[in-house]
Amino acid sequence: MQHSVAKATFWVVLETGGGQVSAFLLFVVFARILSPQEFGAYALAMAILGLVNIVLFQGFGDALIQAEELDEDRISTAFWTNMMLAAGMIVLLQIVALCAPALFGEPLLRPVIAAVSFLCIPRALISVHNALFRRTLDLRVFAIRTILGYVAGGIVGVTLAVMGLGIWALVVSQFVQSAMVVFIMWRSSDWRPKLLFSIAAFRELLQFSKHFMAASVISSSIDDLGNILIGLGLDVTAVGYYSLALRVMRAVIIVTMTPLALVMMPALSRIAHDRKQFGAAYSNMVLTTSTVWLPMVAGLGLVAPDLLPKVFGAHWSEAVPVVQAMCFASLTMPLWTFSGQALSALGRPDAFARIAFWQLGLYCVVFPMASHFGIVAVGWAWSALSAAMVPIALLSLTQHSGLDVTALLIKNARIALCGGALVATVLLARIVLPSGLWPMAVEIVAGAAVYAALLNLLVLPGHLTRIVTLARRAMPAHGA
Repeated sequence: MQHSVAKATFWVVLETGGGQVSAFLLFVVFARILSPQEFGAYALAMAILGLVNIVLFQGFGDALIQAEELDEDRISTAFWTNMMLAAGMIVLLQIVALCAPALFGEPLLRPVIAAVSFLCIPRALISVHNALFRRTLDLRVFAIRTILGYVAGGIVGVTLAVMGLGIWALVVSQFVQSAMVVFIMWRSSDWRPKLLFSIAAFRELLQFSKHFMAASVISSSIDDLGNILIGLGLDVTAVGYYSLALRVMRAVIIVTMTPLALVMMPALSRIAHDRKQFGAAYSNMVLTTSTVWLPMVAGLGLVAPDLLPKVFGAHWSEAVPVVQAMCFASLTMPLWTFSGQALSALGRPDAFARIAFWQLGLYCVVFPMASHFGIVAVGWAWSALSAAMVPIALLSLTQHSGLDVTALLIKNARIALCGGALVATVLLARIVLPSGLWPMAVEIVAGAAVYAALLNLLVLPGHLTRIVTLARRAMPAHGA
């Protein structure tokens, strides 16, 4: 199981790495052409779309992953259910588009939301295909579709942005990217929907999906909800700054956490009957993520004042303290982010739903309060809420799995200690080195070397070596 998970993770890393490099380069180009206000309006429109579109990616598709046996009735029923949901969401978003200008004070939101609502169709078309590929841990196609989708959408979008189409360049880019993804997913799969719809299969899928969908909609839409709450409390320019900060943080999250998040539920579902093995496997996944996530985020916080204005332009400098405040989530986020996938693998999406409702409640209270103190306060609130989620998630996991929470927290604290050594090394190096790009690179390399040596030789002996060995075994050259 460990080898198959490692291979699946390799392909997800390739997908997310290639996708994030492509997305980051496109974002840099767009950020230099478009204003924070235009980005804020686009981020709001996509946030509203994201709140409803998560239903198409979670719920019925993930019920197919968790099911012990599949037949055509279940698969086709899930497909046609998602297509009907997509049609309903388009109607809902058209209504939202009529109200958005009055709510957010931005007239451009009406046509943009009305246009992007039709992205529900391509996303519904691939929801079941996504689930079938994930169920078998055959994730090569995800890497291909993501990279080619970004390339196609990016070429068209950048061309239109240079021609002066503004926010519409971003909208058209999304449609081109989605069309490419649908083409690749359908071409790569032998499965085609049949004209079947089973009420019995629908009820069976709904039994799992109703909890999982509710939880996934909430947990996956929190960041989009943040954009909306900031837009209501501040303005679209503040949304633009928060959106950039969040985009930077998401880039690290997608590289370090998303690969394991995508394979965790199908992988852990196979060993859900053995709680001791389940707890050990989950703990290893969390610690592996923390090992990579923490130094990357700590390093990002250190270089943000110099890096962000150079990369995105001086007009984005107000996003720097927002990013730095959000980087304090480096200490806590891996400890709770995967709890939903783990509980769902145990057949307890209801517990996942309870965690998600806690998360929603906290965000709805804290974010509006923080927005009254400005956009930087929102960044601090983002990190504080991550810390607040740790005891909620770990308590639920303790009740339903064989996870040794004490051992997990002790090992994670040791990783955090090494992260502190990284920060101290960089700050000390800044005292003796001049300012500039190359000295900054030397500082980060020195900090990373101290972190790796301290972690692997003293704090958790052999920990990094085991991760590297597992990663090497995941390479395709090492066999199927």
